[in-house]
Amino acid sequence: MLQESVYVKLALNKTVVDSCLKALRNIKPPAGDIQVLTITEKQFSKIEYILGEKHTDIIDSDERYIEL
Repeated sequence: MLQESVYVKLALNKTVVDSCLKALRNIKPPAGDIQVLTITEKQFSKIEYILGEKHTDIIDSDERYIEL
């Protein structure tokens, strides 16, 4: 695992990417690091999601009555 959190920002062109990188450099944390990977929209659209079975303890139904 490489990351703890992943943030995505859509940048319309290289100029916007450069300004985002400049802003990140100005607010960099005193400890830790920020890693930036720039990909094209076409590359982003080819992301493949590999999912297992979803397990959750959260009840996400419209049911109003829960007996404990």
